[in-house]
Amino acid sequence: MIYTGIYLSSLKPIRHGDLHKDLSLITKAVRYDDLHKDLSPITKTRYNMATIAVVPPTAEGKRKSVAFENSGFSDKDKNARLEEQMKLHHLQQLMKEFVNHKPDGVVIQEASTYFPPKVKERAPGMMNLEEFKTTVSRVLKTNEYDEYLEKLFLKLDSTCDGFVDWNEFCTYLLLLYRENDYMSTKREIPFLAEAKITHVIHNRQEVTTKMITVDNPTRYVSFSKEGVINIWHPHMSYPEKHVVMMDESTEQSNQKRRYKTWITDAVYMPNCNKIAIATTSRDIRFYDCSTNQYYLEFHLHAMTDVASCLDYWYDHKFPNSPSLLLVGVDSGAIHLLYFQRPVTRLFSSQNKSESGVVRVPWNKVAINQDREDKDKDDMKKYVLYDKMYHEKPRVPPNAVRQVRYIPDKNSIISSTSSSNRSLIIANVTSYQNESKEFTDKVFKEYVFNIDKGVECFDFNKNLNLLVTGSLDHLVRLWNQYVPTKPMSILEGHAVGVIGVKIHEGLEQVFSYSKDAVVKVWDIKEQSCLQTVGLKFPNSIHGRMPEHGEFPIHLQCSPQDALLVTCNDYIGMLKLGRSSQPTTTHTVTHDTQLCGAIYNPFFKQVVTGCDSSHVAVWELESGNKSIVFSNAHGNEEITCMVFDESWRRLITGARNGTIKVWNFQNGHNLHKLEPEEEAEVTGILPLVDMKMIVAVGWSRKITVYDDSDPDNTYIAPNSHWKGGQIHKDDILTLDHCHPHFMASAGYDGELCVWNLETEKIYLRLRQGQPSDISKAIEFLTSQTSNLSSNQSTQNGHLPRSRPNSRPNSRHRRGHRLPQGQSAPVDKVLFLKTRVPLRQLDGAQLISSEAGNIFWWSLYGTKQQIGYFYAPDDKDESVLSMCTDHDNDRLFTSDTQGNIKIWDIKNYCTKAEERRIKSPPPLLEQWKAHDSPIVSIEYILHETGEYLVTASTDKTARLWTIEGHYVGTFGQKKSWNLKNPMTWMHPRTPWTTNSSSNSDKSDNISDKSETESKKSLNDNESFINTDLKKNKTLSKDAEADVNVDVIMKDRESIVNGDITEDPTDTSILAPNLKIRAQTFALGERSKTILGARVTQHLQNVKEARKERRKKFGEEIDFKSTMRYGKICSPFQAVQTKDINESCLPTNLPLSQQMLERGITAMTDDLLLQFDFSLGSMDTPTVDTEKKKLTKTNLPEKSQTSHGRRSVVRVTPPFKKNNTIL
Repeated sequence: MIYTGIYLSSLKPIRHGDLHKDLSLITKAVRYDDLHKDLSPITKTRYNMATIAVVPPTAEGKRKSVAFENSGFSDKDKNARLEEQMKLHHLQQLMKEFVNHKPDGVVIQEASTYFPPKVKERAPGMMNLEEFKTTVSRVLKTNEYDEYLEKLFLKLDSTCDGFVDWNEFCTYLLLLYRENDYMSTKREIPFLAEAKITHVIHNRQEVTTKMITVDNPTRYVSFSKEGVINIWHPHMSYPEKHVVMMDESTEQSNQKRRYKTWITDAVYMPNCNKIAIATTSRDIRFYDCSTNQYYLEFHLHAMTDVASCLDYWYDHKFPNSPSLLLVGVDSGAIHLLYFQRPVTRLFSSQNKSESGVVRVPWNKVAINQDREDKDKDDMKKYVLYDKMYHEKPRVPPNAVRQVRYIPDKNSIISSTSSSNRSLIIANVTSYQNESKEFTDKVFKEYVFNIDKGVECFDFNKNLNLLVTGSLDHLVRLWNQYVPTKPMSILEGHAVGVIGVKIHEGLEQVFSYSKDAVVKVWDIKEQSCLQTVGLKFPNSIHGRMPEHGEFPIHLQCSPQDALLVTCNDYIGMLKLGRSSQPTTTHTVTHDTQLCGAIYNPFFKQVVTGCDSSHVAVWELESGNKSIVFSNAHGNEEITCMVFDESWRRLITGARNGTIKVWNFQNGHNLHKLEPEEEAEVTGILPLVDMKMIVAVGWSRKITVYDDSDPDNTYIAPNSHWKGGQIHKDDILTLDHCHPHFMASAGYDGELCVWNLETEKIYLRLRQGQPSDISKAIEFLTSQTSNLSSNQSTQNGHLPRSRPNSRPNSRHRRGHRLPQGQSAPVDKVLFLKTRVPLRQLDGAQLISSEAGNIFWWSLYGTKQQIGYFYAPDDKDESVLSMCTDHDNDRLFTSDTQGNIKIWDIKNYCTKAEERRIKSPPPLLEQWKAHDSPIVSIEYILHETGEYLVTASTDKTARLWTIEGHYVGTFGQKKSWNLKNPMTWMHPRTPWTTNSSSNSDKSDNISDKSETESKKSLNDNESFINTDLKKNKTLSKDAEADVNVDVIMKDRESIVNGDITEDPTDTSILAPNLKIRAQTFALGERSKTILGARVTQHLQNVKEARKERRKKFGEEIDFKSTMRYGKICSPFQAVQTKDINESCLPTNLPLSQQMLERGITAMTDDLLLQFDFSLGSMDTPTVDTEKKKLTKTNLPEKSQTSHGRRSVVRVTPPFKKNNTIL
């Protein structure tokens, strides 16, 4: 028995004393011998508090404890954690070690001559680091994990008391395995939007029997019970057309039929573009659907039985090769029609009627059953016949409910509603070439007996899964070769199941019951993921609606929809998100990020987002380590910080709650109750003082007692000795050893506190109240927009205080309202300057509306200087940091830009006037599309890095030079020790564009000629650039084609060229060119060709550019005065004509230069002749002389002898006419 996982069913905080000191939760086991040999290895036995995964034992079946190296432990995945690889007997032995451990006392004071030593007794089972390492090494019988055990001990010792007991070890394992189970089995629910219900008017209140999909173009086709065929567009808004199926005799006589013909089933035949329809008139009709007009081409009539179900198969590689049509009838038989040339013709055209329909009698087709018949009819040239029985003929017979052909095994799956032989899988043989003989028709059968029979089934070869639905409300999962017992029985439906479908990509099963309820089942977990109740008009108030024979249809990519029929209604459930983004790109979280912080002890990055998710990432690889969701319920996470021991994570939320976590396993250690329901903007954990300081929109400095590690709920203490002097919301907080704390507010208040006395040390600026008379107009206009839009845009959750202003990272614009003082977005201590106590130097930095202010804590002149950091006006700097020596300042603004400043000698001495010039700018680059909310400096053994988080849902890693390493959450991992695995010199935008093109078609959009040209151009570029430098400058990245290099770099990393990414030979230019030539060798998948496709794409891009360029001048209020209806008379309305002057630096034509014109003026423009002219055209000087003689316009002689007046050009006017 191999122990693989334990999962808690609750996310509540766990007390150490609540866990029982034994392995009752994790030692329950199930013997594998009692399970069937064909069951999946993921079979589980569930308990109230824990779930244990069971896997098959070894071939020998031995269950005795062995050493790690003998139990296969060393063969485990090297990336897996040690605690994940421990087996059950290791845990049992480790529990005994903890229970029997009797530690020695801790010596508090050494013994002296007169006094004995003071010893503090430890509780039994408490182990320190050395004892823990010794115990675990003894249990594992190896010492090779000592280094990892030290890290494991620090993860377990979340209370930082230096000791670990069995309760802490169990808590860690329970939460770790629960989170691993969540990460490994997490499946996104398929249906995120409500079903689209469409009424089929042409059905005339009759049920829809079946729906199918036809190709070229993709259309849905529905068949009503009484013979109405509706063709639907994929969006299912309205039917494009409908066809009424009628008998030929009825059409000719135009009389009503004496009895109704009902459709029982229909199937699409893709290779010959036909639809086969079976009816109760004992016939099968073949409609041609190759054109927009569906018409009846073949009519197979006079069958011996009523066809109840159909299935069709053909060879996709050879469409005109023999294909097979299966016909299940009500007598329990299955007819096999082998079409020899399906693309050419299905049947012989001897009996062609006047209407063009070929009527084929059934006896002409079934004559092939008699092998010795030498009928001269050539029907057998087109179709051959065979027959098999679901069960032996009996009275009364059971109709075949569904039939399916499996080409790999040459077998047929058929089902009936009988409890005896409910479903069978039988192997059959096809017609043997030219010998015209049939061998034994049935080889071996797999018989499934199910109570109440099988109403529906589905089979998937790749998953090796057979799913059945029955009237006993159960969905069963089968192994096709084990008919005696199902792998799993899925319970949940209240009525009979009448439709099942398998989605291979999602590894899910969709089931549909008679009460119009769709359930989604996870195949691996064998649990229900989602239940969707379709609100059909005829299924409300508990009424049982009527359904057709086949009420469910699954259409995979690209439509990705599940169609369900009920009476004369069709419901469409779209798979995935209701609205996919136009450009898919890598994101770290699904909502905006509040920050990203680095833990140097564990070398991990922690990110938090507005959807209350916290994720832990490995810095060296970018892989996700752990995620704990709903950290604060539905509230946004607003700030995060580590304590000084780097072992605990503290998060604050929008509603004022603060939680302390063991972020290695998601264990909630403490919950700090809020002073009031107000956003937390700053948290300061003080381990030495055993307290936690928090500030926020409550405008108070709140203190929490952190001395008791077992106290889960901690009450707030707002009795700050220095008094609550902040009159507005506190936005930021920073700390500097040993006892300085700085706080700043929305009104510009900036204070420095002494933590020892809890009194104010220095008040750098007093808050300025806003001018209400000037700001009231601005606030009233913004409040309504913020309250309504901020909760819905970009996935934001509703806020706790609807009347409060948005967070700084949620603001659309950062322009200060009139009469409002600049809020302090960030304060930062220069910790290396504070101990120097320079009187005229700056030790504190504050960011206020984009201005970086420098403050002195010891001198008489407090404000030393300031400078504006962003490039544009009305922007802010929301986050900044420095390196460990305070030599460089890193700022990130609301435009997504990062700048690095040299501040080593900046504001070290005060001057007579405040310093307004900025420090030297070392680097700058574009990092995100949205405001950057946090930036943090990382000093790693491989170099210096920056980690940034933005409201564009991404957290990214950069080098100090601005090289893009990657985005946390991307599919490809990086290795900091191998720069070849980085994204550089690509940027996040070039990476996204290339990934989108690879996902769409994996082909180049350029034509063949342009590709060859770019290849030749890039060949010289690679040869010269690689010799000079391996990295490109930021200026060169905008000019050169870095996609060429990165396409080969990506192929190298993926192993397309060589398996060793560190091989220096990959830098050879010939390999790069070879890789690119290989990519260009792929054929275009477009039908029109690469050149035509490129031309169409260029036209499309040109239209977009024109609309973007000139669309801003269009006044849509005037063109669309009546909603979305455009008024053509308003569209042609032009703006007022304004007079403007031409610039003097206009370019001159060759004709102007020949006439001696050196500069273009307004007067010269009015007099100049713009016609092409001839040899007799007078010069400009001659024209000037004529104009000076008289002010009247001259008359010119035309070719016909008539004199026409030469009109003087009026002054040049500017209008909105585009030439």
